[in-house]
Amino acid sequence: MIQIAELTSQYTLKLPDEIRARFRPSDRFLVWAEGDTVYLKRLTPPPVTKIVAQAPEEEPLSMDEISEIVHEIRRKRRAG
Repeated sequence: MIQIAELTSQYTLKLPDEIRARFRPSDRFLVWAEGDTVYLKRLTPPPVTKIVAQAPEEEPLSMDEISEIVHEIRRKRRAG
């Protein structure tokens, strides 16, 4: 299917309805140009099941441990 997209005066790309229906407003894309051709490649994060499968099998951190890590990082940032 070939259709025409339009670049608006605000430099946004208006996609045809049939193409736009494939995506959500929050989708992100890699964009690159070669000559007069522009490519869009949707970034798709890995499914949650894949992330969970890669998680370490040790006990998860407690909320106190997570909080301490966050506070330590913030202290280091403030210190410069």
